[in-house]
Amino acid sequence: MARLVITDSALEVQLGRWERMYALRGDLVIPWEHIERAEYAHDPWHSARGWRVPAGVPGLFLLGGLRHRDGRTFVALYKRDPGVVLELVDEPYRSLVVSADESTVHAIVHRVTTGSPPAHHL
Repeated sequence: MARLVITDSALEVQLGRWERMYALRGDLVIPWEHIERAEYAHDPWHSARGWRVPAGVPGLFLLGGLRHRDGRTFVALYKRDPGVVLELVDEPYRSLVVSADESTVHAIVHRVTTGSPPAHHL
């Protein structure tokens, strides 16, 4: 499962060895100022739109880049786990949809909406 790491300057999406192979790319590092909006998604599969995914099995995992009319979306979804949906600017992807545990998702949403890190992630 992709790991979301919150740093002072960026959100890092760290992919495992197999995930890198299936997604056909390495880790992503997204500066906070490039994240326009963050939203908690109980079922992030509904936010994954487009075509041409390198790897996926419906309901189990979806990993890689999706193309759509508005640009590209990077997805790293696993089973029916909750996740975060990010709208990006000045990045190769227009959006990011990633499964994560609820505390990490809430920390990311807090950081994006308030501009400051939550107390437990300092």
